[in-house]
Amino acid sequence: MTGRDPRQAAKADRSNPAEGLPVKPLGLRERGKREKLRRIKQAAREVFRRKGYEAATTREIADRAQVAYGTLFIYARDKRDLLMMLVNDDLDALTEPAFEAALRNGPLIKQLVAFFHPRFEYWAQRPEFSRYAVWEMFEFVTHGGDTGAQAERFRGRRSQLVSKLAELVLRKQASRRIEQSEDPQMIAWLFMAIYLSENRKWLEAQKPDVRVVKDRLRRLLKLAIKGIALDPAEWGGAARSRKRP
Repeated sequence: MTGRDPRQAAKADRSNPAEGLPVKPLGLRERGKREKLRRIKQAAREVFRRKGYEAATTREIADRAQVAYGTLFIYARDKRDLLMMLVNDDLDALTEPAFEAALRNGPLIKQLVAFFHPRFEYWAQRPEFSRYAVWEMFEFVTHGGDTGAQAERFRGRRSQLVSKLAELVLRKQASRRIEQSEDPQMIAWLFMAIYLSENRKWLEAQKPDVRVVKDRLRRLLKLAIKGIALDPAEWGGAARSRKRP
């Protein structure tokens, strides 16, 4: 029990939390639009799960959602857009809990693995679906050109992930646990690149094993954190003087 007055709770639920103003209830038209979108998303998930992404058709998804075929394209431009919509919804929901989990771990290496772990779990649930989703996203990043709403959501989430990683790095720099001279964003992009590369490679396996990819990720991140050059000259720094034998 929280002791919260039910009357106050009801009043708060009808208000805008940011401004304290009453929130107007959704009109019939808006409720209808949201319900159609919900049915389209549910139908897309079911058809993708049953037939796979490649064999699925937008017409079958529209039929299953009980909407007119043309109505489907009000919400998604094509099958690829539907795929990205579902993945965006799923992955957006993982970011904050993953960051909170990362903060509960001590060393940076453990924080990073904890941060990426929920994503590996997600991709491992339906490998065939995940392969298509990751491939489509890779194509989008490589070739660009897509300016739709789902593409913008994808861009925004990628930037958000890098910002979260940079915050982990900055916290370690502030506590003097890691090198302070490097830009946290640059380090974060390195960690992100390692994750993306390993994720694509891992999903090529017939049955992707989360334990396997976490182990490889941990080893690669350790190399990135630790550094492999004993002589600064190997990374472009001043050569270390050698002792004569």
